[in-house]
Amino acid sequence: MDLGCRRVGLLILVILVFSFSCPNFVLAKMPEGYKDIKLGMKRSQIVELLSKSPSHYSFEELGEDITEVIRGDNLFRFAIYRFNSEDELTEIDLQMREIMGRDRVLEIYNTEHGLTLSPNKVSIEANKSIEVKENRLIIKLASDRDKRSAKGPK
Repeated sequence: MDLGCRRVGLLILVILVFSFSCPNFVLAKMPEGYKDIKLGMKRSQIVELLSKSPSHYSFEELGEDITEVIRGDNLFRFAIYRFNSEDELTEIDLQMREIMGRDRVLEIYNTEHGLTLSPNKVSIEANKSIEVKENRLIIKLASDRDKRSAKGPK
């Protein structure tokens, strides 16, 4: 009986240790956007957020895009928000701070979000992707064309 209790106790201990040491990327969920701006939001919602929130320092509407100068963020300097023809946010392009260097920014971002991003790896989840291009981190919402099956026409 005593040996059986020890085995059960050891099993519980192993399960607890595994659950606490389980890598973040197993439990990670890809970010929906940047700060309070989320993919899929309407252009008007984003303009309202940018103009009313003190955390957004400076922004400008440039044609199809909205650009923002980011203050108070150690990882990113600028954001470019891109929209589809229905005025839905489909891409967030974040320029990293050069002073920290791309590798350090990615290390911190990966730790904060439980990701494993690198310049050679794109992370894809259901309807969005996140990738690194040069000194930029790009979060994209998949377009309808990108969601098609690879089977082809019937």
